[in-house]
Amino acid sequence: MAKSEAEAEIEKIKILEERIRAPSIWGQLPCGIRFEDLQETRYDEAIRLLEDNYLTEEVTYRSVNIVSDKEGSEEFVNNVRIWMKDKMSLAAVNEELNELIGVLIMRIQEKSSFSRTFSRVKLTYNINYTNIMRFYNEIEKPVNLYQLLDIRKYLKVYVIAVKTDFRHRGLAKQMLKSAISLSASANVPAIAGIFTAQRIQDKAEELGFVKLNEISYKNFVVNDKVIFTGTAVENQAAALMAYRIPNIQETPELPTQQISRFNITASHDDKNIPEAK
Repeated sequence: MAKSEAEAEIEKIKILEERIRAPSIWGQLPCGIRFEDLQETRYDEAIRLLEDNYLTEEVTYRSVNIVSDKEGSEEFVNNVRIWMKDKMSLAAVNEELNELIGVLIMRIQEKSSFSRTFSRVKLTYNINYTNIMRFYNEIEKPVNLYQLLDIRKYLKVYVIAVKTDFRHRGLAKQMLKSAISLSASANVPAIAGIFTAQRIQDKAEELGFVKLNEISYKNFVVNDKVIFTGTAVENQAAALMAYRIPNIQETPELPTQQISRFNITASHDDKNIPEAK
């Protein structure tokens, strides 16, 4: 039975909507792995991946054994859900199984937000998570990326994670490479993040990232106690690294006009109104 014109039109609209909702693909590998926008439908899958493959293996979280700290793990997960809402994160997907095998969680950071006092304050409650956030803040604090790179915004890397079975295949480097394409497409002129393992620092450096500040794990002490122990011999320090994307120029900032709420010039119609004594 032939479809009516109305039914055919509805089908076209559905196909168009599916295309609009489809994630943008920022890179593909011959082995059947693609790098695409992390969509809302995969948020829960992303959280499971991080709980099973990131908190147990990332240098700082593993060092404080946060995976066995329910409150600390929940604080991390709550923050990840906030970061993902910016819709600037990437997913590594095994095309054969349509399975999430890696994530790169990112957000755009703007100079206007940075300038507010409260933007530097991270409200945390769990001692383990607080110590990690304090450590990251100590690395970031001395560096004004906006001034150093002459930018008003950048894409901040919060988390880069790959499933254990897919490690040591260069996927983290490929995700960062895809992030550069995403950033350039969005006219965001730089990418920066704190990389805690020497291996990812080396891979970022191969892509052109520059180390701007670092703190040795053995030198981070809170209440006379070294917080990060057992970080492995090859991981000596965490580093803030940044990449300024060539040929990406931000649109000029529009000058703001000062408008007084009280300097009002009387109109001709107001001349007959008596002045207040």
